[in-house]
Amino acid sequence: MSRLMVALFVCCCLLIATSVSGQTNLFEKQNLDDWDFYVVEEGVKVGDVFSFANNGRLLRCTGKPFGYLATKESYKNFKFSVQWRWPEGVEPSNSGVFLGITDQPKGSFLPKAFEVQLRHKNAGDIWAFHGRTLTDSADRLRNVENATIGKFSGVNKILDRELEPGQWNTMDILYNEGLIVVVVNGRIVNWTTGAEPVAGRIGLQSEGGPIEFRNAILTPLQQ
Repeated sequence: MSRLMVALFVCCCLLIATSVSGQTNLFEKQNLDDWDFYVVEEGVKVGDVFSFANNGRLLRCTGKPFGYLATKESYKNFKFSVQWRWPEGVEPSNSGVFLGITDQPKGSFLPKAFEVQLRHKNAGDIWAFHGRTLTDSADRLRNVENATIGKFSGVNKILDRELEPGQWNTMDILYNEGLIVVVVNGRIVNWTTGAEPVAGRIGLQSEGGPIEFRNAILTPLQQ
C-alpha cells in the first residue's frame, strides 16, 4: 500500500505541474500525416487498418493485420490521455499504447518500446519489449520469454477499471524520467518507478480485433 500512496502522490504532483497551454491533440488534423505505419504484412496500406470516422472525431482500427501507428515526433516527460472502446457487437480483443519507441519492429510486430496494455481485462499492465528495461522490485516484476517476442518484462495492474464493451474508457499515462503511472477511468491501476528513462515516439497498436480511439491529448510536463 505504501508504494501505491507514493505513486498517487507523485501522480498528483505531476498532474498539477502539467502545462495546459502546451497541450497537443494528436488527432486534430483528422488524418495520419503525422504518423508512421508499421504492419507485419507487405502491401497493406494504413487506410486498410486505421481510418478516421464520425466526421473525424474517432480513429477506427480493424486490428488486422498486426502492426501499429507511431508518431513521427519523439517525446519525453509528458502526460498522454486517450479514450478507447470496443465497438458493440464485437468480441473485445487486444491493443496497446506504446511509449519510448526508438526503433522499428525487431523480429516481431512489436517495436523497442514500453507498452501500456489495452487488452480486454488487462488494461493497465506495463510491458518492456526488445531490450527496453524495467527494474522494479522482484515482488512486482514479471520476466517472460516468448518464442516470437523473445525475453521481456512487465508489471501487472492492481485494479480492473475497464468498462463494458461499447462504453468509452479514458486512460491517462504519466511518463517522466523512469516513472510510468497509469490511470484508467479516474483511478490509478498501475505504476513503475524503474522504467528506463528515454525519449521516443508514441504508438497505437493493431492486435487482433476492432478498437476505436478518440481524444488523444499530449501534455508536456513542466520541469
